[in-house]
Amino acid sequence: MVLLMKSKKIDTIINSIGNLPILPTIYMKLSRLLNTPDSSIKMISNIISEDQAIAAMVLKIVNSAAYGFYNKIGDLRHAIVILGLTEIKNMVLAASMYKIVKEFKSSSAFNMQEFWKHSTGCAILSRVLAETAYLKNPEDVFTGGLLHDIGKLIHAAYLCEEFNDVVANVVETGSQMSESEKKILGFDHAQTGGALAKKWNLPQETVNMIAHHHLSYMPDTLTKEIAAVHIGNSLCIALRMGSGGEKRVPIVNQKAWEILDLKLSDLEYVMQKSIKLFEESISIMEFE
Repeated sequence: MVLLMKSKKIDTIINSIGNLPILPTIYMKLSRLLNTPDSSIKMISNIISEDQAIAAMVLKIVNSAAYGFYNKIGDLRHAIVILGLTEIKNMVLAASMYKIVKEFKSSSAFNMQEFWKHSTGCAILSRVLAETAYLKNPEDVFTGGLLHDIGKLIHAAYLCEEFNDVVANVVETGSQMSESEKKILGFDHAQTGGALAKKWNLPQETVNMIAHHHLSYMPDTLTKEIAAVHIGNSLCIALRMGSGGEKRVPIVNQKAWEILDLKLSDLEYVMQKSIKLFEESISIMEFE
């Protein structure tokens, strides 16, 4: 009953905000197109080209040191052929998320540049964990990791005074942000983020990765995808890849570790690979 009341309160807040951030139309169109059997490289390239800022960002990423191509790639179709549809979709999502974050004004309580780095770091760690655990669709886990803290943006932008109190409480007490949010707001960013992802019509598994990434209470079904984002978030904070406002590293839920069935030696590989990918990624996009 309490959870139902909180859910209704969150939905009321989400629905009352007139200018909610939206995933750019380009990403939604691309997602729909990739799910149709008759999609073509030309059609995908045309959709990306509708947003010149995102198209330019994709080409910038493709031509970065992270990919190491000898010749410069100046054509989107060429980039799609070389990298594949999954990688291109991830790039478009990252570029879309980057645009959303940049539109929010940083406050003294919440640093948007560090937030972007944290979101990127969590996405990379979550995907590498998913790949190492042989999950079927690690690119979907990348999406969950990138968007896992999107609820914090809603709190920072639309519940500004209360969120400043949340951040102050985290600093004073050293508690987890989700705990301080529940204390002051009555709900946390994972719940708000899940509600927003649902409003965006994202797949249910993506909604679940966002809504349950803290595993503060166990969902009906703990999937490997949720477990990967949960562990990825903790590792991201431990490795100081940006900051989502937390002051201490969340404890990893033992069941999440068990369901991924990874060894400690796997963890060392995950961290080394993710750090390299993270450093390459953040060097591409710089806040002005």
